Formats: sequence, C-alpha cells, structure tokens
Amino acid sequence: MSATPATLVFTVAINGYHLLYRRNIASQRAYAQRHGYHYVAVTQPIYSPLGWEVAWLKLYLARHALRSGYQQLLFVDADAEIRSSCPPLREVLDQQHSIYAARGYSGRVNSGVLLLRRSAASLQFLDRVIAAQGQALPSADDVGWGENGHIIQALHRETAFRELPPSWNNNHSPLLDDYIRHYSAGPLRPLYRAPWRDRLLFNTLKTANALYRRADRRHQGSSAREQLQALTRQSLQHYPRLSAPQNLR
Repeated sequence: MSATPATLVFTVAINGYHLLYRRNIASQRAYAQRHGYHYVAVTQPIYSPLGWEVAWLKLYLARHALRSGYQQLLFVDADAEIRSSCPPLREVLDQQHSIYAARGYSGRVNSGVLLLRRSAASLQFLDRVIAAQGQALPSADDVGWGENGHIIQALHRETAFRELPPSWNNNHSPLLDDYIRHYSAGPLRPLYRAPWRDRLLFNTLKTANALYRRADRRHQGSSAREQLQALTRQSLQHYPRLSAPQNLR
C-alpha cells in the first residue's frame, strides 16, 4: 500500500442513506485503505430539510477539501460500489486535466463519480457551478434536481475536463467489466438490494424525516444556499478529515 495522504475519497449519505448503501460505503472505504487514501463517509445529520438538493453538499465539501491542501479527491455517490479491481487514481490523472467524470446511461455526464485534481481550473470550476445554483438550465442539460445539470452545463467548454471511460462510473450495463458500479436511478438500480433490516431502518427513518420536515419551521425563510453553507460548516466540524492534514497545507 502506498502512502498518499494528499488524496481524499469521500461520499455523502445523510438522511439515512448510509443504512441503505452500507455495503457500497464499505467497498469505498476498502478501496481507500488499499491505496492509502483518506476516506470520509458523511452520514450525519440523519435529517436535513434540503431533500434532494442536499446533493449540492458534495461540491461545497470538495471545494473546501482542495482549498485545505488535498492534491486530488474522488467523490463517489453512496449508491456506487467500488470494485476490488479498481486501480489507483494515478492511472487516470495527468498534468493537462484536473476535472474527470464519465457519461451515464443518459449519454450526459453523471456527477455521481467526480475526480478532481487540485488546480486553479478545478477550483474555478467548483466556484462557477456553486455560483450557478438556482439558475435555470437549458433542457438539454437539466436533470430535474440537484447539481448534476449545472455540472453538465459547466463542462461544455471546460478545457481542464477529461472524460473517463464508462468503467469508472457504470450505471448502464451489468455486463461491463467495471471499476465502479453505480446503482443510480437507471438500468442497474433493480440489481441492488440492501438487507431487509437496513431497508426497514431506512424506510422508517425516511417516514419520520418526512413527518418532521412538515413540522420543522426553523429553516423557513432561509435559502437552499444558506442551508448548504450551514450544513457544510456542520460537516467540517463533525468530520475533520475533510480538511487536509496540517503537513499538507
């Protein structure tokens, strides 16, 4: 195992999704351990009023991680399994590019797997996408929720972007010899089934969160951006490894 503490692998699985995707999270942690990367699974809080828009949190956390001194990071959705055959990140990183992603089954970039190398270009890319939050998108880029459509739009003319092979984010074919199998809302979703106890816990928590969201008035009047900024601060306090070790700064 090579010692590469300048690399972070992380996922976001709040609102109880760590229960549903426990097996995938374990595969991500194992991958990071094999290659000496830092790993963080952001599983707290178990309730957020943001709903699906909490998907934006990964960009806020990725930006902080790179600013803090990590030289590269891999974000992987909680519903994605990293296979034991997945090679180290150095096999795809190069000096000409700093933003890497693959296309999903829709033919558009899927941001469920996002590889970033620290550079002015990647940080400006994150700033640009985050600043566009809430803006309308062309129908060709819009996916209906979350940050993925804004990433698609921002990558159209991004010279620092390099497209990854489908094996790095396979959400379309069970026959593909893949490195990361992504059980997102597509053809592979029916192939993933969590143990019944985890499904029961998740569905119970999901129902409780929905009821609580109806009664929760604390965030009325605050924007999604303000809530995400607060959630980012909370995550950084709870998960110190999202900040690079002191010797890397």
